[in-house]
Amino acid sequence: MGDLELHLLMAAHWKADGGLMFGVVPKILWEKQRPADANNMIDCSCVCLIARVNGRVIVCETGIGTKLSEKRAQQVRLREPEGLLHALRRLGIRPDEVDAVITTHLHWDHAGGLTRRDEQGGLELTFPKAKHFIQRSEWDFALHPDVRSQSGYIDDDFTPLLDGHRAVEFLTGDAEVMPGVELRHVGGHTPGSQVMILRSGELACAVTGDLVCQIPHLKVPWTMSADLDALRLLEQKARLLDEAQKHRWLLVLSHEPDDPAGYLEDDGRWRPEPRLQ
Repeated sequence: MGDLELHLLMAAHWKADGGLMFGVVPKILWEKQRPADANNMIDCSCVCLIARVNGRVIVCETGIGTKLSEKRAQQVRLREPEGLLHALRRLGIRPDEVDAVITTHLHWDHAGGLTRRDEQGGLELTFPKAKHFIQRSEWDFALHPDVRSQSGYIDDDFTPLLDGHRAVEFLTGDAEVMPGVELRHVGGHTPGSQVMILRSGELACAVTGDLVCQIPHLKVPWTMSADLDALRLLEQKARLLDEAQKHRWLLVLSHEPDDPAGYLEDDGRWRPEPRLQ
């Protein structure tokens, strides 16, 4: 895309509760687009983006990773948890060659791949030489979440980034972290949720995180029950989708299992990126 080299990949496949994913939207509506199994679970993916920008390698989103207990992995029907590293290997990129890691927020299904277990069972950074860009508000909340949000965060996913490593650069709002790489603080889902926007001239690609996690969520009122500030999320989602439609941005939806990247047409319909078909 312009001067950008983008590689889209599935870091994992899993299932999530339909009620969690669609909140107050009646099941009779969302199930037409996302059929649920007998346990009310729907298919999800952890969609990641690897980008080469001006000779630097950026990883956006790391997925669930491999540290879940066997019981928890079975509960969410986790499959292919090593998808991210396998994809990097196919591209000829070693983990220590990744320059920057961007996580939209620190929930376990987005940040689990930031760390992994070594052969002795200890924690290590997946990308030991990378700078990790995280909103300060997200970090602080993840360390001390409210009762409702506690299950969404796992300390082992992210605290090793500071334990003797200092691999984090904390942000306090919107920032251009390198030329052509913008992080927009959107909040809503969590206090420090952010969207990554890559730009090359008039072209742009946005990784939406849980601001727009699947195709049905392109409807502005369709939100998740896990969103902490629904009104802010609605405002930021409407803004992003308006820009994406007007300027023909490529959108990457972080949990969409079928057509995770595409464009919003003038009539609001989703057109998948044809090179992924």
